[in-house]
Amino acid sequence: MKTLLLLFQRRLEELKTAEEKALKQIEDSPEGSLRVANNDGFTRFYHVTDQSGKNGAYIRKKSSHLARALAQKDYNTKLLRSIRKEETAIRCFFNHYPAKSPEEVYSDLASERKPLVDASFMEGEDLAEKWMSQPFEANPSFPEEKVFATKRGEFVRSKSEAMIADAYFDMGIPYKYDYPVEVEPGRYRYVDFALLDVRNGKVFYHEHLGRMDDPAYLRKNMRKIKEYQRVRIYSGKNLMLTLETEEFPLDMNLFRKNIAELFGKA
Repeated sequence: MKTLLLLFQRRLEELKTAEEKALKQIEDSPEGSLRVANNDGFTRFYHVTDQSGKNGAYIRKKSSHLARALAQKDYNTKLLRSIRKEETAIRCFFNHYPAKSPEEVYSDLASERKPLVDASFMEGEDLAEKWMSQPFEANPSFPEEKVFATKRGEFVRSKSEAMIADAYFDMGIPYKYDYPVEVEPGRYRYVDFALLDVRNGKVFYHEHLGRMDDPAYLRKNMRKIKEYQRVRIYSGKNLMLTLETEEFPLDMNLFRKNIAELFGKA
């Protein structure tokens, strides 16, 4: 709920900026309004200055700047009405918002009670802690390949995976390594990283393909990605792919920047 409140606050700031801009443009606008007429396939613009809102002086092409200014004025006038209605609605929400949100009902529980409760609403640290506490069986294959230590004290299979894990750890993004994905009943594929977006409780997946210059490795992982699609895990939606070859290693600075934007850590 804190995320929703923050979004509303940002929206108010956005509306305020647009309102000030619209008011300034209206103040600098010419008198009157614009009338648009379509006759025989031709569009004509008229500068209306009387109260009836009809007729008006024809605006010639050389004075098209006047038509644009009047159109902008009409738009800004309608925009202001919409902005003010939305501002009123948001402030009404704030005025009637309960002192304790549904998420705070759980977060305020004593630590001894939390494990006993199946909470309908959680956010932030509570949500991350709950997700991280859920056990899973990591990939049992080739445990001897896990020789690269991470800041969190686990071991992964490559130096790049260790750097990726450390980036998630540094940014406070909950992750699980070597996470099982059931691609068909009783058969699993293991994604490099499962990630939790604490803003909305959604799980996001990350597969790092570190030997793209190896044809056999590439074929194996293309099959894996195709199997992910069977269970609605798609690249560009809820699956992120990072790629590297011996000639083109992973750019960690760019990776951290992209992750910060994706998870709202910028």
